[in-house]
Amino acid sequence: MHLKQFIMGKSKKQLKVDKLNWDYQPPRINHGRQTLDEMSLIVGMYGNYEVTKTGNLIGILGISGINLDLLNEMEQQDVFEDYGAFLMSTLGEGVNDTLQFIELTIPVNMNDYLSGLKKRYLVLKNKHPKQIFKIRLLASYLDHFTEVQNAKHMTTKQHLLIVKVPIKNKEVTNLKLAVNHLDEKIAQVKRDIENALTDFNVTATLLTSQVVQNILKNLINFTG
Repeated sequence: MHLKQFIMGKSKKQLKVDKLNWDYQPPRINHGRQTLDEMSLIVGMYGNYEVTKTGNLIGILGISGINLDLLNEMEQQDVFEDYGAFLMSTLGEGVNDTLQFIELTIPVNMNDYLSGLKKRYLVLKNKHPKQIFKIRLLASYLDHFTEVQNAKHMTTKQHLLIVKVPIKNKEVTNLKLAVNHLDEKIAQVKRDIENALTDFNVTATLLTSQVVQNILKNLINFTG
């Protein structure tokens, strides 16, 4: 009887520990029958970071691009060499980092441009109502580019650098420790890539949770 109670007690304790461990295994694709939640590896957002079902905390850096077409052959070679030096620094002996580079096609954000057109349109309409031709021209621009943005016909490339750290288990204290670790790691990666490509004014910016959500929406349904 005592042995049975001991075994049962141990099982309950082990069950409690197991519930805190990361045991999620990505399922095989089931011909699109899964829900978005079932297909997604993301549990949710924690600040500007994403928590995955596999026990990782992920941050995303947006990297400014370099227009190679504007560079001569020697300058292009310098870009490749500097970028190669950055990659080698992340893959050196004793380095256990896993960085993922993603290049996405995204709709151009024209909100600032459209806001400027609206201001010009309203100023012209209120202060110079007789300039009918200009007012109609601005109105046509507004209508056209609003339609372009809503239909997502104008796109650009977005360069992303994914940085992740493991979360020991599902306890909040370990999540906070992972946040501190990722803060330091992202700061280091940001310094490394900006220093490596400093001659080309490359900048790395941590994406906010709102920007990340927009990226995920585009991945799920680009045309909206």
